[in-house]
Amino acid sequence: MILNNLTREQKLAVQQDGHVLLSACPGSGKTRTIIHKLAYESSRLDDNSKKKVVAVTFTIRASDEIFNRLNRMSIDSSRIWSGTLHSFCLEWILKPYSCYLLELQNGYTIADEAYKISLINDLKEKYRVNLYIDNTRLDRNGSFVESDNRKKAILNYYHQDLKEQKLIDFDLLLYYSYQLLVTYPKIGRVLSNLFHLICVDEYQDTQDLSYAIICNIINANNGNTSLFLAGDIDQAIYHSLGGVAKNKTEIESELNGQKIIEMSLTGNFRSTQRIIDYYNSFQSNPIPIIAQGANANEQGVISYNNTVNQDELVNELVRLIQENINNGIAENEICVLFPQWWLITSITGKLKPLLPDVNFDASGLAPMSKNRDNFWYTLSHLFLTESSPTIYSLRYKWAKELIDKFHEHTGTEFPEPYYIERNILRLTNSITSDKTEVVSYLEDCFFQFANKLNLDSKKYPSLGESWKVYFKNIKLRLNDRSYNVPSDIDSFKKLYKERGGIVINTCMGIKGEEFETVIAFGLLNGYIPHSNEASPHHASNKMMYVISSRAKKNLHLISETGRMIRDSNGVATPVLSNKRYTYDK
Repeated sequence: MILNNLTREQKLAVQQDGHVLLSACPGSGKTRTIIHKLAYESSRLDDNSKKKVVAVTFTIRASDEIFNRLNRMSIDSSRIWSGTLHSFCLEWILKPYSCYLLELQNGYTIADEAYKISLINDLKEKYRVNLYIDNTRLDRNGSFVESDNRKKAILNYYHQDLKEQKLIDFDLLLYYSYQLLVTYPKIGRVLSNLFHLICVDEYQDTQDLSYAIICNIINANNGNTSLFLAGDIDQAIYHSLGGVAKNKTEIESELNGQKIIEMSLTGNFRSTQRIIDYYNSFQSNPIPIIAQGANANEQGVISYNNTVNQDELVNELVRLIQENINNGIAENEICVLFPQWWLITSITGKLKPLLPDVNFDASGLAPMSKNRDNFWYTLSHLFLTESSPTIYSLRYKWAKELIDKFHEHTGTEFPEPYYIERNILRLTNSITSDKTEVVSYLEDCFFQFANKLNLDSKKYPSLGESWKVYFKNIKLRLNDRSYNVPSDIDSFKKLYKERGGIVINTCMGIKGEEFETVIAFGLLNGYIPHSNEASPHHASNKMMYVISSRAKKNLHLISETGRMIRDSNGVATPVLSNKRYTYDK
């Protein structure tokens, strides 16, 4: 049953033993293949085996989608773990083995991206430094990847502050995980014996430290664990953030000479041939891609607007959205994209009053801490989502994570009858609050939950610390004008509603997804490419390739005028302004 309805290429990839490097063009069924690979390999495990199959994804959204699709296939997911690499390192390396590292022996808390940005900004102000600092990555030796000595000086202060507060950011999380594997080889052997397969999605955007961590585990028992890498080099858009698209030879070197089998998915079952022909010109090495879906020969619409002023941008977005809905496009088949995250929430807030009868899905941009290790972060999902059959399996998963996190934080179990997932869900469903602001609402719900379970912060100090970190980060985002996030609870709950409206997200946030209609704005020099890109033309082509290939049928591109951009004059990105194409009006 698992292999039913797969193409020949997909089936071969799913059934292939050993290490695999799968190159998949847009729309060729990469995610489908990964999900069936996970199901296939887990089904091959002995009934008494404790082994697991792992899926390492680039985003939390992608991880949740894998879990949801496995459940829709009625696949037992108890032997499958999915999550980002940071979640993987935290759960399988740092939590069980952090006591072996001197830097972590006295405990630690994860500092998420909001806290990191806030701390760096405070340090820049303190030392009167006017520099753009966003690279806190470390190499395998623990040195900053950043080469600018002025920035490195601030980063040294940044690490000192983290150390004093017993905090580690996501980059330190990766580095410490790697150090544990290198210093204590037994850890890698234990993990290699546990994992039957490690599947890495979007491998082309994987950091060097990520390759080092995963391959260390693979190498620990001479290939006892299989590696399955899937991606597309032309969609490598994270180079400026440390992404490295390693080739077959480089990966085999990481695997100490173990062979990796190259395979490919070539057909496109997503887009019209017209859409494919449009984005093919952005490929670094143009390879013919043939549309094989039912919509292959449809005309669709490809438009480009480089005259609308930013003051009229929202009205233009409303026009395009309404036009597509009137043409029969479902709300959840429309996606609005922007290269930079900071303007999305502002745009969403302006669109909603103008389209009061239209639903929006901006869940990927919810200004919450992305630290999934935080007990209160997990609990917040249960209070911000409504109980419904369509997301019951996901809420059940969160309840299980909550039970596990409580045990990790306290070394004890929830009192009866709340030590089972079903009763946790019943409890959270029964708790209500009349508070209208999100912070007050969550605090009230959390207090009620804690009182019901008799959770005392004095008895469980780590829960109290997690509470402080969680709410501090929410307030940082709510007070950040660049986010421009509404603080009322109704708006927050809409961000967490089960997906069913127009998706609003960044270009990075929707990698791997597909929509009948894609509307992309902010296609400007300084955003595409980003001002810190070393190879701007190359990076711009990759970004436009990713944006355009999300569309099945309709593609609306916008380079609005009048926007001021740092280190740029705010004109249209050259890869569009120099492109010769007959667009629809």
